[in-house]
Amino acid sequence: MSTLTDVLDAVRSGVPGERVAAHLGVDPGLADLALEHWMRLGIVTLAGDLQLGCTGCASPSGSERAERGPGCAGCPFSR
Repeated sequence: MSTLTDVLDAVRSGVPGERVAAHLGVDPGLADLALEHWMRLGIVTLAGDLQLGCTGCASPSGSERAERGPGCAGCPFSR
């Protein structure tokens, strides 16, 4: 297998993006490039890129429900 497919397999199996290089025993720069390749193709999306964390409840436009992210679903402050 190639490093590209090894990185993809590692991420799909649950290895966090920042630990792929150590998991595979490859250069961190090479693992980052492979990960960026899969991200550009839309095959991999890192959890941090999904913005699932709290971004606050206030919305200046008044359309709060439309602008809330998926991370707000279980938050008691978003009701």
